[in-house]
Amino acid sequence: MSYQIKQLASLAGVSVRTLRYYDQIGLLKPARVGANGYRYYEAEQVDRLQRICLYRAMRLPLAEIGTLLTQPITQQVASLQHQYQNLLQEREHLDKMLVLIQTTIQTQREDVTMTDETKFKAFKDAALTQNEADYGKELRATYDESTLQAANTKFANLSAADYQQMTTVETELIKELKHGLTVTNLDDTTAQRIYTLHRQWLGFTWPKYSAAMHRGLAEMYLADHRFQKYYDDRAGAGATALLVQSIRKNAHD
Repeated sequence: MSYQIKQLASLAGVSVRTLRYYDQIGLLKPARVGANGYRYYEAEQVDRLQRICLYRAMRLPLAEIGTLLTQPITQQVASLQHQYQNLLQEREHLDKMLVLIQTTIQTQREDVTMTDETKFKAFKDAALTQNEADYGKELRATYDESTLQAANTKFANLSAADYQQMTTVETELIKELKHGLTVTNLDDTTAQRIYTLHRQWLGFTWPKYSAAMHRGLAEMYLADHRFQKYYDDRAGAGATALLVQSIRKNAHD
């Protein structure tokens, strides 16, 4: 079936202006343009627009969508499968948060005591879900599945006190990184303190410490801008490099 631009816009739930813009940037060209200047779209364009709308719903920028649509179908399918898994994890997280909210409301209304573990379980689950979505691919390229699963299990089973202590250690680490950024040359004491705090923080999730794994994690921090952003945003520009320097200097078997 052939559609004029207004018909396709109505079918897809987008504006005519949007379709004209997609044509202008080469994202969705009509099958043909009539002598009267009207744009006509066929089944191929309808399918392409459906994928564009799907990617837009996933909040992908138009430039990235254009690149995706030029890839072989197998790669497009792989990308969609990855997004599908992320959405499943997000849904699982939302379901857990809904249960936590419902439980909290119930305990406050009925004056029922909620265990400390229950209070923090949803937040730990959320942290695991977010970590998997953000860094899962990179972590699996460095560590085997059993190592990652063991770390996730240990984190999920942290007591409320341990979870609070882990947060406290990270806060101290950020403070020490901020201090380290104020000095011209990193002294041994500060470097040792930064390394020790980071090692303590890892200890809440790592079943067994390994200096080699610690150094490998440090290199990953430096190689991936998302890891850099985590510490730089919290302690200041250069914090990640300072952390890596401290780990290199002190993490030895």
